[in-house]
Amino acid sequence: MTNLEPRVKTAGAVEPRRKIVILTSHVFVRGYRKASIHFVASRWAEQRHDVHFITIGHSWLTLLKDRPRFRALSQCQANRFETIAANLQAGAYLPPLHAFSSGNRVLNAANELLFQLYGNYLPGFARRVLAAADLVLIESGSALAFFKYVKKLNPKARTLYFCRDLLRSVGAAPVLQRIQTAAIDQFDTVCVPSERLGALLPPGGRVRVIQQGVDAALFDREQPSPYALGSRNAVSIGNMLFDEAAVAAMAAAAPDIDFHIFGASWRGPPRSNVKIYGERDFESIVPYLQHADFGIAPYRLTADEIYLAESSLKLAQYSYCGLPILLPDLIPFTRSNAIAYRMDGETAWREKIDAALSMRRSPSFRKGILTWDDVALQTLKAAFEMKPAP
Repeated sequence: MTNLEPRVKTAGAVEPRRKIVILTSHVFVRGYRKASIHFVASRWAEQRHDVHFITIGHSWLTLLKDRPRFRALSQCQANRFETIAANLQAGAYLPPLHAFSSGNRVLNAANELLFQLYGNYLPGFARRVLAAADLVLIESGSALAFFKYVKKLNPKARTLYFCRDLLRSVGAAPVLQRIQTAAIDQFDTVCVPSERLGALLPPGGRVRVIQQGVDAALFDREQPSPYALGSRNAVSIGNMLFDEAAVAAMAAAAPDIDFHIFGASWRGPPRSNVKIYGERDFESIVPYLQHADFGIAPYRLTADEIYLAESSLKLAQYSYCGLPILLPDLIPFTRSNAIAYRMDGETAWREKIDAALSMRRSPSFRKGILTWDDVALQTLKAAFEMKPAP
Protein backbone atom coordinates (compact mmCIF):
# COMPACT_ATOMS: atom_id res chain seq x y z
CA MET A 1 0.00 0.00 0.00
CA THR A 2 1.25 3.50 -0.83
CA ASN A 3 0.68 6.59 1.26
CA LEU A 4 -1.54 7.97 -1.53
CA GLU A 5 -4.14 5.20 -1.32
CA PRO A 6 -7.52 6.01 0.26
CA ARG A 7 -7.90 5.17 3.93
CA VAL A 8 -10.90 4.57 6.15
CA LYS A 9 -11.54 5.19 9.82
CA THR A 10 -12.43 2.15 11.91
CA ALA A 11 -12.98 2.29 15.67
CA GLY A 12 -10.74 5.31 16.07
CA ALA A 13 -7.95 3.97 13.83
CA VAL A 14 -7.13 4.87 10.24
CA GLU A 15 -6.85 1.83 7.95
CA PRO A 16 -6.10 1.45 4.22
CA ARG A 17 -9.14 1.05 2.03
CA ARG A 18 -8.87 -2.53 0.78
CA LYS A 19 -10.00 -4.15 -2.45
CA ILE A 20 -11.58 -7.40 -1.31
CA VAL A 21 -12.86 -10.29 -3.43
CA ILE A 22 -14.92 -13.12 -1.94
CA LEU A 23 -15.30 -16.55 -3.57
CA THR A 24 -18.18 -18.54 -2.12
CA SER A 25 -20.99 -20.94 -2.99
CA HIS A 26 -23.47 -18.64 -1.25
CA VAL A 27 -25.67 -16.29 -3.26
CA PHE A 28 -26.21 -12.63 -2.45
CA VAL A 29 -29.83 -12.45 -3.63
CA ARG A 30 -32.84 -11.10 -1.77
CA GLY A 31 -35.08 -13.86 -0.44
CA TYR A 32 -32.26 -16.30 0.33
CA ARG A 33 -30.78 -16.93 3.74
CA LYS A 34 -27.77 -15.02 4.96
CA ALA A 35 -24.71 -16.74 6.35
CA SER A 36 -21.75 -15.21 8.13
CA ILE A 37 -20.07 -14.40 4.80
CA HIS A 38 -22.92 -12.05 3.85
CA PHE A 39 -22.74 -10.14 7.11
CA VAL A 40 -18.96 -9.78 6.95
CA ALA A 41 -19.10 -8.63 3.31
CA SER A 42 -21.75 -6.03 4.15
CA ARG A 43 -19.84 -4.69 7.13
CA TRP A 44 -16.62 -4.39 5.10
CA ALA A 45 -18.55 -2.39 2.51
CA GLU A 46 -20.03 -0.18 5.23
CA GLN A 47 -16.48 0.38 6.51
CA ARG A 48 -15.78 1.72 2.98
CA HIS A 49 -13.72 -1.16 1.65
CA ASP A 50 -14.33 -2.12 -2.00
CA VAL A 51 -16.01 -5.56 -1.89
CA HIS A 52 -16.83 -7.93 -4.76
CA PHE A 53 -18.83 -11.03 -3.84
CA ILE A 54 -18.49 -13.82 -6.44
CA THR A 55 -20.79 -16.84 -6.34
CA ILE A 56 -19.40 -20.09 -7.72
CA GLY A 57 -20.80 -23.63 -7.53
CA HIS A 58 -23.77 -22.94 -9.81
CA SER A 59 -24.44 -23.48 -13.53
CA TRP A 60 -27.26 -24.35 -15.88
CA LEU A 61 -27.43 -27.60 -13.88
CA THR A 62 -28.87 -25.49 -11.05
CA LEU A 63 -32.04 -25.30 -13.14
CA LEU A 64 -32.61 -28.98 -12.39
CA LYS A 65 -32.13 -28.61 -8.63
CA ASP A 66 -33.31 -25.09 -7.79
CA ARG A 67 -35.01 -23.26 -10.66
CA PRO A 68 -35.90 -20.12 -8.61
CA ARG A 69 -32.27 -19.74 -7.46
CA PHE A 70 -30.97 -20.07 -11.02
CA ARG A 71 -33.48 -17.55 -12.31
CA ALA A 72 -32.63 -15.08 -9.54
CA LEU A 73 -28.92 -15.34 -10.31
CA SER A 74 -29.25 -15.29 -14.10
CA GLN A 75 -31.55 -12.26 -14.07
CA CYS A 76 -29.05 -9.80 -12.59
CA GLN A 77 -25.75 -11.52 -11.76
CA ALA A 78 -24.98 -14.05 -14.52
CA ASN A 79 -21.27 -13.50 -15.30
CA ARG A 80 -21.55 -9.86 -14.30
CA PHE A 81 -21.80 -7.74 -11.18
CA GLU A 82 -24.90 -6.20 -9.67
CA THR A 83 -24.66 -3.36 -7.15
CA ILE A 84 -26.04 -4.58 -3.81
CA ALA A 85 -25.11 -1.54 -1.73
CA ALA A 86 -22.48 1.19 -1.63
CA ASN A 87 -19.04 -0.43 -2.08
CA LEU A 88 -20.61 -3.90 -2.47
CA GLN A 89 -21.16 -5.75 -5.74
CA ALA A 90 -22.23 -9.36 -6.26
CA GLY A 91 -21.93 -11.54 -9.35
CA ALA A 92 -22.24 -15.22 -10.23
CA TYR A 93 -20.09 -17.42 -12.44
CA LEU A 94 -22.73 -19.41 -14.36
CA PRO A 95 -21.15 -21.78 -16.90
CA PRO A 96 -23.14 -24.52 -18.67
CA LEU A 97 -21.77 -27.12 -16.21
CA HIS A 98 -19.98 -27.07 -12.87
CA ALA A 99 -18.24 -29.57 -10.62
CA PHE A 100 -20.13 -30.45 -7.46
CA SER A 101 -19.87 -32.72 -4.44
CA SER A 102 -21.92 -35.89 -4.42
CA GLY A 103 -22.51 -38.98 -2.36
CA ASN A 104 -22.22 -41.03 -5.55
CA ARG A 105 -18.99 -43.07 -5.55
CA VAL A 106 -18.66 -43.11 -9.34
CA LEU A 107 -19.15 -39.36 -9.64
CA ASN A 108 -16.66 -38.69 -6.85
CA ALA A 109 -14.09 -40.74 -8.77
CA ALA A 110 -14.54 -38.35 -11.71
CA ASN A 111 -14.53 -35.30 -9.46
CA GLU A 112 -10.72 -35.27 -9.23
CA LEU A 113 -10.54 -34.18 -12.86
CA LEU A 114 -13.82 -32.23 -12.88
CA PHE A 115 -12.83 -29.93 -10.02
CA GLN A 116 -9.38 -29.34 -11.55
CA LEU A 117 -10.97 -28.26 -14.83
CA TYR A 118 -13.66 -26.21 -13.13
CA GLY A 119 -11.20 -24.39 -10.87
CA ASN A 120 -8.89 -23.37 -13.71
CA TYR A 121 -11.09 -20.70 -15.23
CA LEU A 122 -13.19 -17.69 -14.28
CA PRO A 123 -14.78 -15.24 -16.74
CA GLY A 124 -13.53 -11.72 -17.30
CA PHE A 125 -15.80 -9.97 -14.80
CA ALA A 126 -14.23 -12.06 -12.02
CA ARG A 127 -10.67 -12.06 -13.34
CA ARG A 128 -10.52 -8.28 -13.47
CA VAL A 129 -11.34 -7.75 -9.80
CA LEU A 130 -9.23 -10.70 -8.66
CA ALA A 131 -6.18 -9.33 -10.48
CA ALA A 132 -6.56 -6.00 -8.65
CA ALA A 133 -7.47 -7.40 -5.21
CA ASP A 134 -5.56 -6.73 -2.00
CA LEU A 135 -7.35 -9.64 -0.32
CA VAL A 136 -9.04 -12.73 -1.71
CA LEU A 137 -11.30 -14.60 0.69
CA ILE A 138 -12.02 -18.22 -0.21
CA GLU A 139 -14.82 -19.89 1.73
CA SER A 140 -14.75 -23.57 2.63
CA GLY A 141 -16.36 -25.78 -0.01
CA SER A 142 -16.22 -25.66 -3.81
CA ALA A 143 -14.40 -22.31 -3.79
CA LEU A 144 -11.26 -24.18 -2.69
CA ALA A 145 -10.95 -25.50 -6.26
CA PHE A 146 -9.99 -21.96 -7.38
CA PHE A 147 -7.11 -21.46 -4.92
CA LYS A 148 -4.26 -22.20 -7.35
CA TYR A 149 -5.95 -20.15 -10.06
CA VAL A 150 -6.25 -17.17 -7.72
CA LYS A 151 -2.58 -17.42 -6.68
CA LYS A 152 -1.51 -17.56 -10.33
CA LEU A 153 -3.75 -14.63 -11.30
CA ASN A 154 -2.66 -12.42 -8.41
CA PRO A 155 0.34 -13.74 -6.45
CA LYS A 156 0.62 -10.51 -4.44
CA ALA A 157 -2.88 -10.61 -2.94
CA ARG A 158 -3.33 -11.78 0.62
CA THR A 159 -5.39 -14.95 0.83
CA LEU A 160 -7.83 -15.78 3.63
CA TYR A 161 -9.43 -19.19 4.09
CA PHE A 162 -12.82 -18.47 5.64
CA CYS A 163 -13.57 -21.91 7.03
CA ARG A 164 -17.01 -22.28 8.58
CA ASP A 165 -17.53 -26.05 8.44
CA LEU A 166 -15.67 -29.32 8.59
CA LEU A 167 -15.71 -30.44 4.96
CA ARG A 168 -16.55 -34.06 5.69
CA SER A 169 -19.47 -32.93 7.87
CA VAL A 170 -21.12 -31.11 4.96
CA GLY A 171 -20.48 -33.89 2.44
CA ALA A 172 -17.75 -32.12 0.44
CA ALA A 173 -16.15 -34.23 -2.28
CA PRO A 174 -12.95 -36.05 -1.26
CA VAL A 175 -10.99 -34.00 -3.82
CA LEU A 176 -11.96 -30.78 -2.01
CA GLN A 177 -10.74 -32.26 1.25
CA ARG A 178 -7.41 -33.09 -0.44
CA ILE A 179 -7.17 -29.57 -1.89
CA GLN A 180 -7.74 -28.16 1.61
CA THR A 181 -4.96 -30.32 3.04
CA ALA A 182 -2.51 -29.30 0.32
CA ALA A 183 -3.36 -25.58 0.38
CA ILE A 184 -3.99 -24.79 4.02
CA ASP A 185 -0.41 -23.78 4.83
CA GLN A 186 -0.30 -21.55 1.72
CA PHE A 187 -3.11 -19.28 2.92
CA ASP A 188 -1.92 -16.17 4.72
CA THR A 189 -4.65 -16.70 7.32
CA VAL A 190 -7.20 -19.39 8.16
CA CYS A 191 -10.19 -17.89 9.95
CA VAL A 192 -12.52 -20.19 11.93
CA PRO A 193 -15.39 -19.44 14.35
CA SER A 194 -14.52 -22.28 16.73
CA GLU A 195 -11.38 -23.56 18.43
CA ARG A 196 -12.69 -27.10 18.03
CA LEU A 197 -13.07 -26.60 14.29
CA GLY A 198 -9.54 -25.20 14.04
CA ALA A 199 -8.18 -28.24 15.85
CA LEU A 200 -9.92 -30.58 13.40
CA LEU A 201 -8.40 -28.94 10.31
CA PRO A 202 -5.30 -30.34 8.58
CA PRO A 203 -2.06 -29.16 10.21
CA GLY A 204 -0.01 -26.24 9.00
CA GLY A 205 -2.60 -23.48 8.76
CA ARG A 206 -2.15 -20.10 10.40
CA VAL A 207 -5.43 -20.35 12.31
CA ARG A 208 -7.23 -17.42 13.91
CA VAL A 209 -10.42 -17.99 15.94
CA ILE A 210 -13.04 -15.26 15.57
CA GLN A 211 -16.50 -16.06 16.91
CA GLN A 212 -19.70 -15.59 14.96
CA GLY A 213 -21.60 -12.34 15.35
CA VAL A 214 -25.12 -10.97 15.33
CA ASP A 215 -26.75 -8.07 13.53
CA ALA A 216 -27.29 -6.05 16.70
CA ALA A 217 -28.98 -3.09 14.98
CA LEU A 218 -31.51 -5.38 13.33
CA PHE A 219 -32.27 -7.37 16.48
CA ASP A 220 -32.52 -4.23 18.62
CA ARG A 221 -35.17 -2.74 16.33
CA GLU A 222 -38.65 -3.23 17.78
CA GLN A 223 -40.92 -5.09 15.37
CA PRO A 224 -44.51 -6.38 15.74
CA SER A 225 -45.06 -10.02 16.57
CA PRO A 226 -45.92 -12.27 13.62
CA TYR A 227 -47.65 -14.75 15.95
CA ALA A 228 -51.34 -15.05 16.77
CA LEU A 229 -52.32 -13.30 19.99
CA GLY A 230 -52.18 -15.71 22.93
CA SER A 231 -50.31 -18.44 21.03
CA ARG A 232 -47.07 -20.05 22.19
CA ASN A 233 -44.34 -20.51 19.63
CA ALA A 234 -41.01 -22.23 19.05
CA VAL A 235 -38.68 -21.36 16.18
CA SER A 236 -35.96 -23.22 14.31
CA ILE A 237 -33.74 -21.60 11.67
CA GLY A 238 -31.25 -23.20 9.29
CA ASN A 239 -30.92 -26.60 7.68
CA MET A 240 -27.50 -27.77 8.82
CA LEU A 241 -27.76 -31.36 10.16
CA PHE A 242 -31.47 -30.80 10.78
CA ASP A 243 -33.04 -33.51 12.97
CA GLU A 244 -36.60 -33.75 11.69
CA ALA A 245 -37.42 -36.67 13.98
CA ALA A 246 -36.57 -34.65 17.09
CA VAL A 247 -38.76 -31.71 16.02
CA ALA A 248 -41.60 -34.09 15.11
CA ALA A 249 -41.37 -35.63 18.59
CA MET A 250 -41.49 -32.18 20.20
CA ALA A 251 -44.54 -31.21 18.16
CA ALA A 252 -46.32 -34.45 19.07
CA ALA A 253 -45.58 -33.93 22.76
CA ALA A 254 -46.79 -30.32 22.70
CA PRO A 255 -49.81 -29.92 20.38
CA ASP A 256 -50.52 -26.57 22.05
CA ILE A 257 -47.23 -25.11 20.76
CA ASP A 258 -46.69 -23.95 17.16
CA PHE A 259 -43.29 -24.91 15.72
CA HIS A 260 -42.01 -22.55 13.02
CA ILE A 261 -39.32 -24.09 10.79
CA PHE A 262 -37.20 -21.85 8.55
CA GLY A 263 -34.65 -23.11 6.03
CA ALA A 264 -35.05 -26.85 6.53
CA SER A 265 -37.28 -29.05 4.39
CA TRP A 266 -39.75 -31.61 5.74
CA ARG A 267 -40.42 -35.09 4.40
CA GLY A 268 -44.14 -35.73 3.98
CA PRO A 269 -47.00 -33.75 5.52
CA PRO A 270 -46.14 -32.19 8.91
CA ARG A 271 -48.42 -32.08 11.94
CA SER A 272 -50.85 -29.19 12.03
CA ASN A 273 -48.73 -27.36 14.64
CA VAL A 274 -45.57 -27.53 12.47
CA LYS A 275 -45.23 -24.60 10.05
CA ILE A 276 -42.68 -25.01 7.22
CA TYR A 277 -41.47 -21.75 5.64
CA GLY A 278 -38.50 -22.81 3.48
CA GLU A 279 -35.79 -20.25 2.77
CA ARG A 280 -36.61 -16.65 3.64
CA ASP A 281 -34.56 -13.49 3.64
CA PHE A 282 -33.06 -13.02 7.07
CA GLU A 283 -34.73 -9.69 7.83
CA SER A 284 -38.19 -11.27 7.56
CA ILE A 285 -37.25 -13.99 10.07
CA VAL A 286 -36.04 -11.63 12.80
CA PRO A 287 -39.52 -10.87 14.26
CA TYR A 288 -40.10 -14.63 14.65
CA LEU A 289 -36.94 -14.80 16.77
CA GLN A 290 -37.73 -11.68 18.77
CA HIS A 291 -41.19 -12.87 19.79
CA ALA A 292 -40.75 -16.66 20.09
CA ASP A 293 -41.13 -18.41 23.43
CA PHE A 294 -38.04 -20.54 22.81
CA GLY A 295 -35.59 -21.53 20.08
CA ILE A 296 -34.67 -24.98 18.82
CA ALA A 297 -31.23 -26.12 17.65
CA PRO A 298 -32.17 -29.61 16.42
CA TYR A 299 -28.75 -30.79 15.27
CA ARG A 300 -28.24 -34.44 14.40
CA LEU A 301 -24.51 -34.67 14.90
CA THR A 302 -21.51 -36.80 15.77
CA ALA A 303 -18.62 -36.11 18.14
CA ASP A 304 -16.60 -34.55 15.27
CA GLU A 305 -19.37 -32.01 14.72
CA ILE A 306 -19.50 -30.64 18.26
CA TYR A 307 -17.68 -27.55 16.97
CA LEU A 308 -21.12 -26.42 15.76
CA ALA A 309 -21.87 -25.35 19.32
CA GLU A 310 -19.18 -22.69 19.02
CA SER A 311 -19.81 -21.78 15.37
CA SER A 312 -23.60 -21.94 15.23
CA LEU A 313 -25.20 -18.69 14.09
CA LYS A 314 -28.58 -19.70 15.45
CA LEU A 315 -27.29 -20.24 18.99
CA ALA A 316 -25.83 -16.73 19.04
CA GLN A 317 -29.00 -15.23 17.54
CA TYR A 318 -31.33 -17.06 19.93
CA SER A 319 -29.19 -16.01 22.87
CA TYR A 320 -29.04 -12.38 21.76
CA CYS A 321 -32.85 -12.39 21.66
CA GLY A 322 -32.94 -13.79 25.20
CA LEU A 323 -34.52 -17.10 24.19
CA PRO A 324 -34.29 -20.41 26.04
CA ILE A 325 -32.82 -23.02 23.68
CA LEU A 326 -33.63 -26.71 23.29
CA LEU A 327 -30.56 -28.51 21.95
CA PRO A 328 -28.94 -31.98 21.99
CA ASP A 329 -26.99 -32.98 25.07
CA LEU A 330 -23.92 -33.70 22.92
CA ILE A 331 -23.40 -29.95 22.41
CA PRO A 332 -21.29 -28.40 25.23
CA PHE A 333 -23.18 -25.10 25.17
CA THR A 334 -22.49 -23.35 28.46
CA ARG A 335 -24.84 -20.36 28.45
CA SER A 336 -27.55 -20.54 31.09
CA ASN A 337 -30.38 -20.53 28.52
CA ALA A 338 -29.56 -24.09 27.36
CA ILE A 339 -32.03 -26.92 27.94
CA ALA A 340 -30.44 -30.16 26.79
CA TYR A 341 -32.31 -33.20 25.50
CA ARG A 342 -31.02 -36.68 24.76
CA MET A 343 -30.20 -36.90 21.07
CA ASP A 344 -31.03 -40.60 21.14
CA GLY A 345 -33.98 -41.92 23.09
CA GLU A 346 -35.37 -38.75 24.69
CA THR A 347 -38.73 -39.51 26.32
CA ALA A 348 -39.37 -36.42 28.45
CA TRP A 349 -40.11 -34.02 25.61
CA ARG A 350 -43.00 -32.32 27.39
CA GLU A 351 -40.86 -31.79 30.46
CA LYS A 352 -38.12 -30.16 28.37
CA ILE A 353 -40.60 -27.93 26.57
CA ASP A 354 -42.25 -26.86 29.82
CA ALA A 355 -38.81 -25.97 31.20
CA ALA A 356 -38.25 -23.75 28.15
CA LEU A 357 -41.65 -22.11 28.54
CA SER A 358 -41.08 -21.36 32.21
CA MET A 359 -37.55 -19.95 31.79
CA ARG A 360 -37.51 -16.17 32.02
CA ARG A 361 -35.80 -14.23 29.24
CA SER A 362 -32.62 -12.53 30.38
CA PRO A 363 -30.23 -9.97 28.84
CA SER A 364 -27.44 -12.00 30.44
CA PHE A 365 -27.91 -14.65 27.75
CA ARG A 366 -26.26 -12.30 25.23
CA LYS A 367 -23.16 -11.48 27.29
CA GLY A 368 -19.95 -11.60 25.22
CA ILE A 369 -21.65 -12.05 21.83
CA LEU A 370 -19.85 -10.11 19.06
CA THR A 371 -21.55 -7.87 16.53
CA TRP A 372 -20.80 -8.30 12.83
CA ASP A 373 -18.88 -5.02 12.95
CA ASP A 374 -16.59 -6.63 15.53
CA VAL A 375 -16.22 -9.78 13.43
CA ALA A 376 -15.46 -7.85 10.22
CA LEU A 377 -12.82 -5.69 11.90
CA GLN A 378 -11.13 -8.63 13.60
CA THR A 379 -11.18 -10.74 10.42
CA LEU A 380 -9.60 -8.02 8.29
CA LYS A 381 -6.95 -7.40 10.93
CA ALA A 382 -6.13 -11.12 11.01
CA ALA A 383 -5.93 -11.25 7.20
CA PHE A 384 -3.25 -8.56 7.08
CA GLU A 385 -1.15 -9.64 10.03
CA MET A 386 2.37 -10.40 8.90
CA LYS A 387 3.48 -14.01 8.94
CA PRO A 388 6.11 -14.81 11.56
CA ALA A 389 9.61 -15.31 10.21
CA PRO A 390 10.49 -18.97 9.59
